[in-house]
Amino acid sequence: MAKGTLICFISLFLLMGSRAASQDTVTVPLHFRAGFDIGGPVMHLLNNDISSYGVLASLDLNQAVSLDAGLRFTSFSTVEYNYNYSSSGTSVVIGAGYNFMKPKTARGKYYAGIGLRYGLSFYSQEASGIKYTNEWGEGESSIPLSHHTGHFLEITPGVRTELFKGVTIGWNVYMRLLISAGAGKDLNPMWMPGYGDATSGMTTGAEYYVSFSIPYKKIRVIIKPKREEEDEEGEEGAEDSGTTNTTTGTGSTSGGRL
Repeated sequence: MAKGTLICFISLFLLMGSRAASQDTVTVPLHFRAGFDIGGPVMHLLNNDISSYGVLASLDLNQAVSLDAGLRFTSFSTVEYNYNYSSSGTSVVIGAGYNFMKPKTARGKYYAGIGLRYGLSFYSQEASGIKYTNEWGEGESSIPLSHHTGHFLEITPGVRTELFKGVTIGWNVYMRLLISAGAGKDLNPMWMPGYGDATSGMTTGAEYYVSFSIPYKKIRVIIKPKREEEDEEGEEGAEDSGTTNTTTGTGSTSGGRL
């Protein structure tokens, strides 16, 4: 009795070991990344009104999900024929990204996914001179320096690839949705740092990041083997065949009784 039980347990152990060995796995490194946006300085060369400098960090939680956090300083100023306006401040975003690429393809080096972030903008604005004309004639006014906090959501589909070991480059298209400019209805900013044109409820654009990447951990991800799928399909086919044969045999017997 004891010998039979021991043989049963050994057989079960060998069966489980054989099944685990047949599983296809891939080793994926998890990274911490920190980079800077090269698009901001380039934009300043094309438009002197805007200066924007941003950094972004991410931490891989597993082969698909990462935590993201970013910091950006932005200043905007414009001089028009009837007004002067300026705003500047710092914005913070925090959220998560999801990589749609399969682990075997991504291998911790490539990313094609989407992120969702919540943003806060701490900024100040001022209009030193505003000229206006109405039915009583012409006049001039101003808006003194004031400080505000704005809120927005950011959706960021994008891609990333490894240039060489430890350095990645990527870009993402962003769509920002304004929650609140924090300045009141009558003082809505022309430009909210970190968000953009605050006269619109949505802004779009692109960011380009060069990042330094440090692996901190490796995980093994199980990939379902094709051979196991074929075996399951074969078993299902055998069961269907057995059911058909049983039904046929029953019909034949019934015919004999009739």
